[in-house]
Amino acid sequence: MTNDLQSEPALPSEEKRHNAIQASRTMLLMQWPAHTVLGLMGLLLPFLGTADDVALITSILLIISSTQALILLKYGVNPGFIWRFSIMLITFITIGLVYSGALASYFTMEQIMGGYLAGMGGYIVIESRYSFSGHHIEPVVYSGYIAGVLGLMLYTGWPDLTWWTPVMALSLHLISLGLATLYSVYNE
Repeated sequence: MTNDLQSEPALPSEEKRHNAIQASRTMLLMQWPAHTVLGLMGLLLPFLGTADDVALITSILLIISSTQALILLKYGVNPGFIWRFSIMLITFITIGLVYSGALASYFTMEQIMGGYLAGMGGYIVIESRYSFSGHHIEPVVYSGYIAGVLGLMLYTGWPDLTWWTPVMALSLHLISLGLATLYSVYNE
């Protein structure tokens, strides 16, 4: 005999979609403080003293990719897993390229980080639209566009100013994404 007051279990596809949205939301919730703090550190440390750009970029990206890895382990294979796994893998590859200088004879660090930021911008726009359709997350989408523009600016070397470095572009991206995520998640 069944009880009419009990809710029916969610269908597997609905449950997977719910888990995917929850994973994306958790990813944003866990990363906004890290993004904001790391972005501020990236802005302030070079002005406070001598900071090695390679060490600073790889440290920032390592913290971000480790957070992404923890979220992947927590939520496992759900819709959107390939997106999140790919971006984590690209972040680890970027860390390796920047740290080792393996492609230094072909690409400058500005070009590598510019490509990374432009790709991240595209990922943020697509993931925000896919995972949060029907939610008000436009500020995160706009921060994705900002990351794309910052990446293209860095890749092309424009503007040609001494303070316009990969650390500056990455830091501006992280602050933009952190604040947009904070606004979107808590304004929902």
